[in-house]
Amino acid sequence: MIRATQMRSQFDPRDDAAHGADVREAVLRLRAKIGEHAIAMVTATDRRYMPSSRPLLTQHFADDGVLWFFAASDGSLALGIETNPRVSVTYSDPGHGLYVSLSGYARLVYDPERIFALWEERVQAWFPQGPLDPRLALLRVDVDHAEYWDEHSSRMIRLLALAHAALLREPPVPATEHGRMKLRGTAPRA
Repeated sequence: MIRATQMRSQFDPRDDAAHGADVREAVLRLRAKIGEHAIAMVTATDRRYMPSSRPLLTQHFADDGVLWFFAASDGSLALGIETNPRVSVTYSDPGHGLYVSLSGYARLVYDPERIFALWEERVQAWFPQGPLDPRLALLRVDVDHAEYWDEHSSRMIRLLALAHAALLREPPVPATEHGRMKLRGTAPRA
């Protein structure tokens, strides 16, 4: 049996505020790693449930853990998320040893105000009619899990560390920061 005090703490609105602060902090850390307007590989499953990936320019990574991209409303990605809205979004910068993997639920959004706010000329090649292109939609990804690997040192320092460990016949010290983050617990509401 749950006591009244346990019930109050279980449903305390301050918990939502604390969770919101945790999400904002996680997003800030991820945003710092990914950078602004990075190219992501977005993977969805097609109608045969085969994974299919495509590069997309990240338009915005909001404080609430929502990623925004432009997508064609009549493209294979749109069809894929109708079949299964679960997607994977990955970023990589091998030159700096940085790899980020995000997963969440995707949906197409038709919001002219947001389209104009996020529009940039680099997208014109895919949507020649600009922000008024009838095929243009926003892909919203509500990120629920994130994982990253960040090798802080340069490739040369990592090679020297491996050589040093080999000479001393010791296992190399991992120079990689690895982290996992949970941004939300359930599928987003429609």
